Formats: sequence, structure tokens, C-alpha cells
Amino acid sequence: MTEAGFLETLERVEAVHSILKRMEDIDCVLDKITVIEEFISRFGTLEALITRFEEVEQQLYILKEVFNVEEAAKYLNISTGHLYRLTSTHEIPFSKPNGKHIFFERKALDDWKRRNPVLSNREIERQAALAGISTGSSNPLMKKGKKL
Repeated sequence: MTEAGFLETLERVEAVHSILKRMEDIDCVLDKITVIEEFISRFGTLEALITRFEEVEQQLYILKEVFNVEEAAKYLNISTGHLYRLTSTHEIPFSKPNGKHIFFERKALDDWKRRNPVLSNREIERQAALAGISTGSSNPLMKKGKKL
């Protein structure tokens, strides 16, 4: 084989390699398109998918440990004005690290939401039964459902 023939063969090999590389790139693009098509088929239209992502993005603040006023109001499902009233009367725990901006810890807000539980009748009866057992005081005159 002559030098010219060798160079020509080398150029053909490089051309084939280039074509194969482009085919790999095309396969990669096709795989990505397939994934996108699966997402679109799951959520309907691309607009519906974008809307869903925006909804999820708006809810990500819940994962934070510390909220600002707007996030805390949204988390508690109250207005920011009502939240400011709760802070001005010190009815809700908050912090002002720099003396200006107000922040709320998620755990403190959860505790605040649970501050006045209303027990079901069944829970009240269960607690009464436990209290009667633990004190050992049982009144033989008391009948279920009847008062003295």
C-alpha cells in the first residue's frame, strides 16, 4: 500500500468514526427526547408539566427550618396581618436577630398550632379510665353514662 493509499484509508476511517460519533450523539438526544415524552405523557402538556413544577417549587419552603413572615403566614394558613398581630401581642414565638426582620422556627410554629388540643369523647373517657386506674379510686356509685 502506498503512502497516498494509506492516508486515504486513514481519512475514511476518521470519517466513519465521525459518523459513528454523531450517531452516538443522536442516540443520546433520542434518549433525552424519550424521557421528555414520558414526562409529557404523564402530565399532559408541557404547560401542565411547567405548572406542576411551579406548584412544587412554591411548596419547597416547608422544608426550611426557619421561615420569614410570608412563609410562616402561609404555613399557618393565616394572613400576614394576623401574624403581625400575634407577634405584637407575643402570642406566637418569633425571633428578631437583627432587630428588624422577624423569623419563625418551624418546630415552634408546629408546637404553637398544637397548643389547645380538643380531645374526642373517646380520648376523654380513656384518660379518665387511666386516671381512675392509676389513683386506685373507683366510685361504686358511678355507673357508665350516669351522674351522681
